[in-house]
Amino acid sequence: MQDCMAERQRRAFINMIKFIFNLLLCSFIFSACKSNNNVNSDPIDNVPVNITINLALPLYSHLSNPGTHVFEAGGVKGVVIVHHTDDNFYAFDRCCSYQPKNSCSKVEVDSTVLIFRCGESTSSGFTKCCDSRFFMNGDVINGPATFGLKQYQVFLNGNLLNVKN
Repeated sequence: MQDCMAERQRRAFINMIKFIFNLLLCSFIFSACKSNNNVNSDPIDNVPVNITINLALPLYSHLSNPGTHVFEAGGVKGVVIVHHTDDNFYAFDRCCSYQPKNSCSKVEVDSTVLIFRCGESTSSGFTKCCDSRFFMNGDVINGPATFGLKQYQVFLNGNLLNVKN
């Protein structure tokens, strides 16, 4: 009788250990899936972008100099094309990655220090939307933004510069 009771207690203990192990395993799997979705989510909507500019045109001749930029229509809130000081071209959506649905959430170029900042240039000066600032490569300098700017692909073929996603 005592052996039978000890065997039942041993089985109950093993079943409890299995249950706790499975519960911990499921918790780990579900938390990993949830965090992966949040890490990879881009706050800026995906919209089709296909812009071609001819660098030989007078309107774009300044882009032959590194450290220059041009704003183009397209993307979510416009596209900025940058001839970076590393002599490569980059293109970013002008939508700030912090609260991108706000109407003021748009990046401008601060030409004095060659960074992007969130807000609008007006006739009376610059009005900031948030304190987010970004390097000219789209990375966050300071927040509240935690995501960099949405970057588009840039292809240079002779004098034609094509920007697309």
